[in-house]
Amino acid sequence: MRRSFLIENPSVMWFLAGLGLFTVVVTLMSEVTGVGLISTSFVKTLGKTLCLCLIAIAMDVVWGYCGILSLGHFAFFGIGGYAIGMWLMYARTEIVVLESLSGQAIPPTSQEISDAIGNQIFGVVGSSEFPLIWAFADSLFLQLVMVILIPGLLALVFGWLAFRSRVTGVYLSILTQAMTLALSLYLFQNDSGLRGNNGLSGLQNIPGYEGVSQATISIIFFIASAIALGAGYVFFAWVVSGKMGSVIKGIRDNEARVRFLGYHVESYKLFIFTITAVVSGIAGALYYPQAGIINPGEIAPIASIYLAVWVAIGGRGRLYGAVIGAAFVSLVSSWFTGGGAPNVDLGFYTIQWTDWWLIVLGLSFVAVTLFFPKGIGGLFDYLVRKPS
Repeated sequence: MRRSFLIENPSVMWFLAGLGLFTVVVTLMSEVTGVGLISTSFVKTLGKTLCLCLIAIAMDVVWGYCGILSLGHFAFFGIGGYAIGMWLMYARTEIVVLESLSGQAIPPTSQEISDAIGNQIFGVVGSSEFPLIWAFADSLFLQLVMVILIPGLLALVFGWLAFRSRVTGVYLSILTQAMTLALSLYLFQNDSGLRGNNGLSGLQNIPGYEGVSQATISIIFFIASAIALGAGYVFFAWVVSGKMGSVIKGIRDNEARVRFLGYHVESYKLFIFTITAVVSGIAGALYYPQAGIINPGEIAPIASIYLAVWVAIGGRGRLYGAVIGAAFVSLVSSWFTGGGAPNVDLGFYTIQWTDWWLIVLGLSFVAVTLFFPKGIGGLFDYLVRKPS
């Protein structure tokens, strides 16, 4: 009799238990319960960190398990953020416009309301007309569909073109980076329809929850991020186990041999590339309402490189390693760049960590690559499995 998936993978249960305990503790210690040991701003930081852990898992599956070093997955993350951000900005602006027009003797027409909303949103780039890509911005359901559909379609088309041409290795990495750069440069233009360099802002103001405190909203998004991370972990743990897991790991280790055995390698690679892009979009849709703003800089190629660094530091080929790497680097980065780390006065020079953090991160990546190729997760494996 075949045992259930969770029984065969006890690490998944341990992860879910740890995540559940962490979620409960943070919730009870937040300002919502009145304890206030964890500030609202730090709850948002933790919620964003959980979203970064989710995209790190997706990156680990596509790179650590399938061997595709994608330097473009943060683009899918940003697309998900833009998709939900369009609805948030439209709906919030609509409320403000309706309130401002409510005192008029003659009720405004729907066209006047639309023009006023467009002027509020696009006035910063010298326009007042809604671009075609905003056609569904008034519908939360349709924009949520776009969170899944747009990253999935982009990954599907790009992956089909790349994999059917059997582009592999560094050439594929360059192509994914070029895709990300092209998308970022396009979004920087004012006529892109997404406010150019200004991006979308005020995303922390959730329409319909004007009377709800940010402390409550931050906890709601934190819990939603935890649920998404837990679901994503279970899903990808199932994907990389069993026959499919063996095939994609075989593709990573020896693609030619797997193809010789009769497997359609391109189909497996396309599935992994597309499904991880969709999950990345979902992670972005949860992240940016907590961040409050999204702009084209978030989709720049450097962001995807950081993502690869997180996975490498945590230990690629291990789902929990990706979570450890993303959480560790994200929280340490917030500490260094947020002024938490005290500056070091050497007498002749003062080390300001806000300027030196990227150098520290780069050196850490080099050190892990040279001395701990299995990352932090590998060290954890060594400690757990160390013979007595």
